[in-house]
Amino acid sequence: MRRAVGAILLALLASPPARAEIPAREAFQLHCSGCHGPDGHGAAEFVPDLHELAPLVAAPGGREYLVRVPGVAQAPVESEALARLLNFVLTEMSGVDDLDAFDAAEVEALRRRPFLDPVGARPVPR
Repeated sequence: MRRAVGAILLALLASPPARAEIPAREAFQLHCSGCHGPDGHGAAEFVPDLHELAPLVAAPGGREYLVRVPGVAQAPVESEALARLLNFVLTEMSGVDDLDAFDAAEVEALRRRPFLDPVGARPVPR
């Protein structure tokens, strides 16, 4: 009996705590607004306006680019949460109506290779 109780306690202590899912709007405020501002409009030359991403995401390579930008790729959130956050920004801020939604698997694969030169890698919108 003691061994069983000990094994259960050890398993509970070894398990990571359950994480509550943070709504995308709140995740944006926590992880993006420091640079992009609380409204997502960025800062002139230095930080892109997230309301203007529709042409970029429509450009060849634009979808992948959004995930591989270092600030996105290295964001301290799990890939599922990052996919929800990207979908929120594109639909709610940029007005992308026909978004093929990001999912955790796609984000996980792309974020493994962040760009070293995001400015040079930026696709040219059509």
